[in-house]
Order: sequence, then C-alpha cells, then structure tokens
Amino acid sequence: MMEEKNKLDELASLIAEEMVARIYGIDGVTRQASKYYFRAPNPADDLVGELARLMTLSALYEQREEYEQCTIIQTFIDEINESLNKIDA
Repeated sequence: MMEEKNKLDELASLIAEEMVARIYGIDGVTRQASKYYFRAPNPADDLVGELARLMTLSALYEQREEYEQCTIIQTFIDEINESLNKIDA
C-alpha cells in the first residue's frame, strides 16, 4: 500500500513539473542542467536562438582551428535549418 502511494506521489510530482514547465516555457531536462536557460514558447524562436548559438560556437572553433568540432556543429546547423524550412513551408 505504501509503495503504491509513493509511486502515485512520484507520478503527481512529474505531472506537476511538466505542467509548470509548459506554462513557463521551461524544458524539464534543461531546467535541471542549467537554471539560466529559457525555452521560448514559439518553437521557431527556439530554433533560431539555437542556430545563433551554434553559429557562434562554429566561428569560435574555426578561429581556434578545431575543424572537427566545426564539422560536428555543422550537422546540427543543417538539421535546424531543415526544421526551420519545414516550419516556414
């Protein structure tokens, strides 16, 4: 009986966390990793922000001549651009 109550309490907590995350535009996984991350309510805005971040990192790695990192980041940039094109279409 107590084990069932604990499971229900855990489920209630997860549901509450998800509701708060959706209301305030905060991603649950990211919220735990960093309290400074804001997830925009509009997915396209979030993608544009991530694109800007990745392009900044790519320029930084290029300046450091870390071309392997640039290649990795470019795959993410390409994926985001594809997603943005689907949203715009």
